[in-house]
Amino acid sequence: MSSPPTDPEHPLGRLYSEGYDLIIRNGHLIVRQIPYLGPSGLHRDGKLVLPVNDSGPAIVDAIGDHTIWFAGEEPRDERGVALGGPHHHDLGDGESVDFRLSFKPPSGSYSSLYEKVAHYARILRDAAAHQDAGVTVTPGAAFQVVEDGLPLVYRDTNSTRAGLAALNNRFRGHTVAIVGVGGTGSYILDQVAKTWVDRIILVDGDRFENHNAFRAPGAAAHKVLQEPRNKAEYFAEEYSRMHTGISAYPEYLTSDNLHLLEGATFVFLAAADAHERPEVMAWLRHRSIPFIDVGMSFREAEGGGLSGLMKITAYLAGSTTPLPTAPSAAPLEEDDYSSNIQVADLNALNAILAVIRWKRTIGFYASHSSTEETVYKLFLNEIRNGDAA
Repeated sequence: MSSPPTDPEHPLGRLYSEGYDLIIRNGHLIVRQIPYLGPSGLHRDGKLVLPVNDSGPAIVDAIGDHTIWFAGEEPRDERGVALGGPHHHDLGDGESVDFRLSFKPPSGSYSSLYEKVAHYARILRDAAAHQDAGVTVTPGAAFQVVEDGLPLVYRDTNSTRAGLAALNNRFRGHTVAIVGVGGTGSYILDQVAKTWVDRIILVDGDRFENHNAFRAPGAAAHKVLQEPRNKAEYFAEEYSRMHTGISAYPEYLTSDNLHLLEGATFVFLAAADAHERPEVMAWLRHRSIPFIDVGMSFREAEGGGLSGLMKITAYLAGSTTPLPTAPSAAPLEEDDYSSNIQVADLNALNAILAVIRWKRTIGFYASHSSTEETVYKLFLNEIRNGDAA
């Protein structure tokens, strides 16, 4: 959509043909050079802003109501009465808006994106015209699309609508590796693929079979299970429909192929049968690569029902927490989970706890205090935070 929208049927076509100055950046439509009155007088550089969804053939107003955002001084009418209320919203790239205008039409909603933009532009211009009758909202047709350069197949309109563009920039420059994309690892991927990390590395030498489909996100096609496919390659193909830069290595991670993790800025260890787990952890620590280790252990309790616990342990840069000296997998006769028990909800919860901890690490979520380990006890339905044992 880099060419000007000259088709009058295009949602922006009429605005462009009438001479509005339009730009699309970071999922926002920005209408520039809007004259308005502010506390310091007449201005000609106001901006009307609204998040849009332009992933399909049509551009859709992502706010979905009668309001619009404004960038500039507080806009006022000719009597000095404020036309909007405070509303700070980061657009990314250091830009932001600070006000929201709310004028509902008699019908209750605007019939088109054109009607909405034009109505608010006229409100601002009419106030400015009291000081200069020659001001115009259509200084000359201009149209520009600033590509955001995100590693995504289609635009992340959720971030623009929710005002998370600035926070999501914290993911840029990161390469996340997920070792093991079985039950928990596949749910970790499901969450990481919805962020703006530059690259994702998947490492798993196992096949994707029926039992995996019942403890993984999504609904795998039957033909996939009949082939069957390698887990890393299957999930890389699935999530490449949404996120670019996903690399799959159909190998078990051992001390002989740790180079597969080169370039990773964060690693999730989710391979329960990683017999060389201590060596992997030591390699990561030696290179100051932060990582999270996830684990689960469940068995049938007396009287029926599953009981057990799951935990995530964070080994961040500079951590002095002792590393495990043994593999994470328990003998099959001691751990029901090791025999592929179907616990998709617990897999998902384990993954979510791990991803939340990672997001706290990079500052996406605020943190009251830093904890090394989080343990969830199923029987008590209790989450405990503390230092790793």
